[in-house]
Amino acid sequence: MADEQPMQLLSHVFPSLRPAAIAQLAGHCIETEYNEGELVAQEGSFASGVHIVKTGLVKIGKYGDRDGEKRVLRFLGVGEMFGLEAVILEHSANLEYAKTVLASTLVFVDRGSLLGFKSSHPELCSDFCRWLAREVVMLEYKLSRDAVGSLDRNLALLLLALAHNYGQRDDRGVVVELPVSRRVMADMLGVSVESLLRSLKRFRDRRELTTSGRQVILADLERLQLRARTTPFYLSIIRETL
Repeated sequence: MADEQPMQLLSHVFPSLRPAAIAQLAGHCIETEYNEGELVAQEGSFASGVHIVKTGLVKIGKYGDRDGEKRVLRFLGVGEMFGLEAVILEHSANLEYAKTVLASTLVFVDRGSLLGFKSSHPELCSDFCRWLAREVVMLEYKLSRDAVGSLDRNLALLLLALAHNYGQRDDRGVVVELPVSRRVMADMLGVSVESLLRSLKRFRDRRELTTSGRQVILADLERLQLRARTTPFYLSIIRETL
């Protein structure tokens, strides 16, 4: 794994590491390819290490008490990771399942190599703390969102995140080629597809966006941010977390 792109990915995920340490860590990493809808890790299976999303999109979830019931907890975009909690807590089993939403490329480092690398590079602990604190912030946000947030506000936040990650500006505004279907967007928001479509219609009626297939054109990001009603701090984290 010597090509430049994975090195840039590791530098983004672990900003405390110097280039020489990044190159050393890269030597422990393996790239893996997954098709759309493929299981990456099973809840309760052996927690073998940490997966970092290089391309694609991965959903993280838990199984319910009833047979086959699943609850999606969060989605991981490029530069996000799965499995860190189990490694840090030295827990032998995956706490959640991970499954691709799109065809994805993941960078994997096994737990033994990662823990051994940490012992010789203690600065890595600050990056671990950053990621785990970020998860706490997002958990608090999602709990408050589900309890008191309106669908239009939550959709505005999701559109801002998608615009940050996938948008291109032109004379019409910010053009976003949605990487996922309406069904996946509804899952991200924890609502039905019908509710999502009604909310999108309200945005269109207010002339805040136009849609065509998977393309969404956001006419005014400032109006969208006002509708989202969030602080710059939360917005900076939400942009990194789909």
